Amino acid sequence: MTFPRKISLALLAIIALAIVGRIWSLELPSVRWFFSFELTETISAKWPEFAEIYRNLFGGFLLSVMFVAAVILWIAGKNFEWNPMTLRRVKRFRSLKRGYRSFLLLIGLVALTLPDQCLVGRKALIVKYEDQWFFPAFVSKNYQDDTFGGDPDLGANYRSIRDRFRLENEGNFVVMPLVPWDMTFDTDELEKVELVKRDGVFYETGSNKTYEGLSTAYDPAAPDRKVREVTLRDGKFQGLTTIYNAEGDPIAKETWNAGSLVEQEADSPIDSVIAVKGLTFFALKYPPTSPSWERHHFLGTDSRGWDLFAQLYGGLQVVCKASFLYVVLTFFIGIVVGLSSGYFGGLVDLIAQRVIEILSNMPFLFIVMIIASRLGRENVSIMTIIAVLCIFSWIGISTYKRTAAFKEKARDYVAAARVLGAGTPRILFRHILPNVLSTSITLVPFSVTAVATSLTALDFIGFGLPDRYPSWGTLLADGLANLESPWIVTSVFAILVTLLLLITFVGEAIREAFDPKKFTTYQ
Repeated sequence: MTFPRKISLALLAIIALAIVGRIWSLELPSVRWFFSFELTETISAKWPEFAEIYRNLFGGFLLSVMFVAAVILWIAGKNFEWNPMTLRRVKRFRSLKRGYRSFLLLIGLVALTLPDQCLVGRKALIVKYEDQWFFPAFVSKNYQDDTFGGDPDLGANYRSIRDRFRLENEGNFVVMPLVPWDMTFDTDELEKVELVKRDGVFYETGSNKTYEGLSTAYDPAAPDRKVREVTLRDGKFQGLTTIYNAEGDPIAKETWNAGSLVEQEADSPIDSVIAVKGLTFFALKYPPTSPSWERHHFLGTDSRGWDLFAQLYGGLQVVCKASFLYVVLTFFIGIVVGLSSGYFGGLVDLIAQRVIEILSNMPFLFIVMIIASRLGRENVSIMTIIAVLCIFSWIGISTYKRTAAFKEKARDYVAAARVLGAGTPRILFRHILPNVLSTSITLVPFSVTAVATSLTALDFIGFGLPDRYPSWGTLLADGLANLESPWIVTSVFAILVTLLLLITFVGEAIREAFDPKKFTTYQ
């Protein structure tokens, strides 16, 4: 089977999975993306039925385009054979080790985004409860906590259910994704780290460093009821201590100095020393928290308590999806306008060049700021950003194709095609386009770089995607605002630089492999 037909079958399989998932209300990894596009948040909230229709129509449009592409590839691939020039270029590309290895790593990163909620998410992959099996991550239905023996007024929190099943030890279990946190709006609870007392000095569990900061003691009979709040310095009580009653109201205050009680203010005497000896104190870790394997925060959390790994993973998915849409739309517009302008010339070229001049003099950043301010950032979607980027980005591609079309239309093979009766569309897209396609291929990696940097920059300055989208730019801004938590900015910087370097190396290798001087002999 030829290569185009293999691609055609892969596209048809994706289309089938997406349709089956939509009909049966399944959340299949990655293919659910086709029906995830939404209108503005305001419209979605006011007219949910219309928003659902929009998702179905837009998803159907994308699948229809893919189906047409699959049919064309199947028909064109019947007698497909690789062009010897293309084979030499591919061989040359594989010989460029840095670019080829970067390409493989880049493909690996893209493949890493495909498992989707199987890898990152707060919905359980599998739940076994009383001999019943559930697959919450793969269905649209949201289960209540009482489905698994919990509170009927609460939604299912699968992390808590997993911990409860482990304590009950009745054969029930929960299988969570590798990172059991959603990409957005999934704030971790305050982390309680037990303090141990050795020789009158408090230490964090498993640490030999004395603890400094705020600590809290809870009632042993009611673990959620706060009893005391005290500040520790060099592992000893220092400063003001607050004592609470059963209702959570402060009833007394104490002043300590280097572990010794100095003063007490209370309505009735309190045996502070005995009370302190009988309590266990905890250090409360407020976000951002450092990386923790125990809590599955492999890269830590940001200032909102959202998991960093989950947000970086979601940001990579956003970049991949945005790049796909951007490249398809930008190159389609640029190639069509450029070839038409160069081939027809005259009035068509005049109009195209005037439009290009107008767009070239419009400030891109100001346009984005105006749109974001008028719509409101919460109503900005990824399609809004991609549309604005495409309006300005097709100009460069069009210029390349216009120049190439001017040159190619004077070739003998174009004249021969006219003599044989070939129509204008066939001449443009069947004869001229394949001969000028190499310049477009070399521009693709750099276009992806432009998308990644644009999205990050817009989110960084606050005019990009809203918080419902995971964003590297927002994380970068949060990291710069919390430099005392270096894991935030370090993680974002590392993934962003790695991605841009890989794309740049691939782009350089493609440009060198497709350089016409490498395979051309002048006589």
